Amino acid sequence: MGEKAIAFNVDNCIFCRACQVACHVWNNTRPEVTSFSPTMTNPPDLLPNVWMVMEAKEVVDGDGFHWLFFKRQCMHCSNAPCANACPVGAIEVHPSGAVVIREDKCIGCRYCVEACPYDVPRYDEYTEKVYKCTFCIDRIQNGLEPACVSACPTDALVFGDYDELVNKFKSEGYEVYGDNVNDYVGKTHYIYVTKKYKGKLTDPKYFGDRLLKDPRKAARATIDAIRPIGWGLVGLTLIGALGHLVFWRAKRMEEKKKEEEGGGE
Repeated sequence: MGEKAIAFNVDNCIFCRACQVACHVWNNTRPEVTSFSPTMTNPPDLLPNVWMVMEAKEVVDGDGFHWLFFKRQCMHCSNAPCANACPVGAIEVHPSGAVVIREDKCIGCRYCVEACPYDVPRYDEYTEKVYKCTFCIDRIQNGLEPACVSACPTDALVFGDYDELVNKFKSEGYEVYGDNVNDYVGKTHYIYVTKKYKGKLTDPKYFGDRLLKDPRKAARATIDAIRPIGWGLVGLTLIGALGHLVFWRAKRMEEKKKEEEGGGE
């Protein structure tokens, strides 16, 4: 399987949020119960059990009033900062482009949370694990489109081979975000395309708070600050495991001694 991409065509989105519902249905994640939001974005942010959210933003410019719709989830970077920061190798970058957290390996150190310039991974205090969009790796490995793509009624989401999608949209006059952003993230396997807002994808007034011109600046300082804390958590995890083993062995030896004494009576 070669590199894949999901293209979000900003111009075609009607904010129906079918993709958001499909994500919950396929991944069996329970939606949050929220109250009415004046911006129409519900829930207002990503959560451990909300791996993608449709955001709505009001913009007034020379062309008048606009509602801007934005699909937010993991960008699935080719040089994934979250995977590079993980001290236990719990985050895997698949040949397809999917960046997947292995829940069984995750120790909850939250390096990935701090490393991600797009502010995506979410820590669950109950499971002490981190969660995010999986690019529907379980679907695409079985020849299916990601759930969000299959649910979109307006072709605002298109799935296909990475190079083919990028070349197609560029040849049709679209601006493309995600094709080799910079060396910190590489390219992203979620790409964003537009004709209507050409030149404005990374403008702070439009999509710039999500599609960063320089993702490195958003994450570098926090990685350096939290790294010692994360290694401390790894050390505590190993010490705790060793302590448990010593306790279990001592208890087992005591039980065996009692059994032997009982058998000799």
